[in-house]
Amino acid sequence: MGLALVQKQSLKLKMAPALYQSVTLLQFNNEELSQYIHEKALENPLLHVEDSDFRADRSYTAGDGVKSTTEVIEETVAGTSDFRELLHRDLHQLRLNKKVMAAADVLIDCLNDNGYLDEDPENLLGRFGLDSAAIEKALAQVQSLEPAGVGARSLAECLLLQLKKKAPRLPLAELILSDYCDRFLTGDWAELADMLGTTEKAVLDAVAAIRSLSPVPVSAIQADRPHYVVPDVTIGVHDGRIVCELEDRFLPKVSVDRQDYEQYLKTSDSETKRYLHEKIEEATWLLAGVSKRKQTIMMLAEMMAERQKRYFMTGEKEHLQPFTMKTAAERLSVHESTVSRAVANKYVQTPYGLFPLKNFFVRGIKTDRGGASVFHIQSRIRYLIERENRRNPLSDQRLAGLLAEEGLRCSRRAVTKYRRACGIGSTVERRLSK
Repeated sequence: MGLALVQKQSLKLKMAPALYQSVTLLQFNNEELSQYIHEKALENPLLHVEDSDFRADRSYTAGDGVKSTTEVIEETVAGTSDFRELLHRDLHQLRLNKKVMAAADVLIDCLNDNGYLDEDPENLLGRFGLDSAAIEKALAQVQSLEPAGVGARSLAECLLLQLKKKAPRLPLAELILSDYCDRFLTGDWAELADMLGTTEKAVLDAVAAIRSLSPVPVSAIQADRPHYVVPDVTIGVHDGRIVCELEDRFLPKVSVDRQDYEQYLKTSDSETKRYLHEKIEEATWLLAGVSKRKQTIMMLAEMMAERQKRYFMTGEKEHLQPFTMKTAAERLSVHESTVSRAVANKYVQTPYGLFPLKNFFVRGIKTDRGGASVFHIQSRIRYLIERENRRNPLSDQRLAGLLAEEGLRCSRRAVTKYRRACGIGSTVERRLSK
């Protein structure tokens, strides 16, 4: 293959180091930014980092001593155990032969995070040389543990295991779950009552008992590992005014040691001087990036607080107004991606709780009166359904018509989506449950 001289034209986007760092800093929350600053300080001898001495530390009295918030958190994290450990402990209280005990231990280790077995026990226990009866015994021992339903291979089996441990037993509910599970898709309980030779009320009572069971039994003993969040912004109400405050008190204080820089520069060779120039530039970029990040987040928070003023005054979600990142970007004269980075992973402390900043950017629909947020529409749907005729529930099409009369024009499919988001069932489910 011969050599050739080729001229090629191409367009590439290259980002300056300072701009790249500014963009990177913008998407960090306070915890991530603190970690990033410490990492940079290890790489740059001219960066001086001093940890904040601010501690929002409350004390808790427990027994004969006082514990700080930090100690309470550490104890909480240390005390969080996996549900499988609890099952292993309970299993080893039983008297079983060694092979069955080892097989049951393996089954417990193979449970998914919801407490179900995703694989066939015979495949999992093939290496133990157990016959089918021994495998069934190991499975039965796991399924006998608390909470009821653990070790099931399907949702129907999970619910059936829970029913079998109820006292008194519910034979009709067990029969429906084991042989007529498909009826939950149709909801034709009158026909099922005829097939079983019982009353519709008895069937509905059995169905209600089944619906009261937990599809994830281990949730009762498995607590999610707590995730602790430091707010980036605090928004409160003082004397009838909305007040925004940037929560940067937790961040370390960063400065550039220019005295050392000047001193080293006088006595250094050319290579060391080049290194020092590079590090002083990086340190300056970091300080500028942190300052720009604070400025952008503060402007964005103040704009959002002004737009959602009615919510911060009342705490009611239906008062949230339509507000998109595109709108915010246009008002700040920045690109939409800049707003997206500024919002990502940020949290706001409000008088009504701690929320992700993105929650206050709300989609809306056009109405005869301008616009309405999704939460306002959901509030109206809840209001209409609460006042509907119990024997003749409002269909989604009828709800769409009633909303249109109020100037809120939504399609039937949109109403269905909003109704489900409110946790409200269909007309069939509402008729049966009332």
